[in-house]
Amino acid sequence: MTDGYILLVNPWIHDFAAHDLWAEPLGLLSIGAVLRENGYRVQLLDCLDRWHPALLARQRRTAPPGSPYGTGKWPKTILPTPHVLAHVRRYYGRYGRPLDLVQAELAHWPRPDAVLVTSGMTYWYPGVAEAIQVVRARWPGVSLALGGVYATLCPDHAATLGADVVLPGEGELNALHWVDAVTGRTSDWARYRALDDYPGPAHDLRASTRSIGVLTARGCPYGCPYCATHRLNPGFRQRDPRRVVAEIAYWAGRGTTDMAFFDDALLVNADRHLRVILDEVVGRGLRVRFHTPNGLHANLLDEALARQMRQAGFETIRLSLETADEAQQQATGGKVSRAGFERAVAALWAAGFTVGQVGAYVLVGRPGQLAAEAQESVAYAHALGVPVRLAFYSPIPGTPDYAQAVAAGALPPDPDPLWHNHTVWPLAGRWMTAAEIQAIKDQALAGNQRLQGAGA
Repeated sequence: MTDGYILLVNPWIHDFAAHDLWAEPLGLLSIGAVLRENGYRVQLLDCLDRWHPALLARQRRTAPPGSPYGTGKWPKTILPTPHVLAHVRRYYGRYGRPLDLVQAELAHWPRPDAVLVTSGMTYWYPGVAEAIQVVRARWPGVSLALGGVYATLCPDHAATLGADVVLPGEGELNALHWVDAVTGRTSDWARYRALDDYPGPAHDLRASTRSIGVLTARGCPYGCPYCATHRLNPGFRQRDPRRVVAEIAYWAGRGTTDMAFFDDALLVNADRHLRVILDEVVGRGLRVRFHTPNGLHANLLDEALARQMRQAGFETIRLSLETADEAQQQATGGKVSRAGFERAVAALWAAGFTVGQVGAYVLVGRPGQLAAEAQESVAYAHALGVPVRLAFYSPIPGTPDYAQAVAAGALPPDPDPLWHNHTVWPLAGRWMTAAEIQAIKDQALAGNQRLQGAGA
């Protein structure tokens, strides 16, 4: 039996563009909390940590550049563009802490008994591969497992990156079983039967907890044809709202000022869930700014809920419009309608939210979508006074839209995951041209500037 020292690794992002919108490896931090609860000693190597002291020292800063709410840009190191992406006329690079700083940090750490590496977007796998290589170079032969989004959606491809084992699916129990097997221990696995049996994520493993992510549920009751939530988190399970409030209060009491909800369906069952959370937050006098980088289901947002959100301290509201085409709204599950979206927008304005706080996601590039649909959706949101955030479609294995793209010949049956990149996909030109996509970008930017100027 080993002494139980486990290293968690959050890899770099390799891409053409990346921005820190309260990014945090919540799944990995939840695994870390479970491991600690079972007697393991845990350390985090976060290649994306903008608050790391060595990085700030090199930048001659006391805090990373960015917004007052905790978002900002990661440092970028230009890298050679993978040959699969050679046609993209943009600079490819590594986002996160410089390689030499990470290597210098590892040089001072003892050899772990096991290493758990997480993964994000499927097309970010080169950063995962690099992180695995760096760990292997420091500790040859160390037991290493790979999990996360990419590992779940592309397990066969993930198995080629050099990990000893790929752990797809929700990570806590999978990781605990594997670590126990590696270390020769036996943990109390049976204690974890429901979401509320897990401890809260170990945010304290990070260099700063000024902003954190919060999950009040896993999964989503909807079945959008472009989304893989059902593969990542089967079913829809909400936590006890009072447990969520306790987590919020705990971190608020330790100096956290900004919290981002990363739920896929935050407003579902609001009377029994979110409203309870908001009432408790207000009743306890908790002073926190809340953000919703994941889009909210507009059909579920009414004026009473909007007022509660405003009173509780919500600062960033993102609505999932995706399309204003009513036929497409119904074809994608009916989770949003024009009437519902208009009601939600009116509720937000009535509650006192401003143009600078509200935005709508419009999806661009779905298989079969023509430019006119996206342009109409942008114009529709702007007409209601809502700035637009363009969300470019990314082909995700295991979804109906992905199957449609393959059937139409826009994707080979088993492409390199680099082809899933939302920057690359629109350039395929199957349903929209590059000029049409640029026109949509220009339309969104001009309308946003007009709205923000009027609201200043």
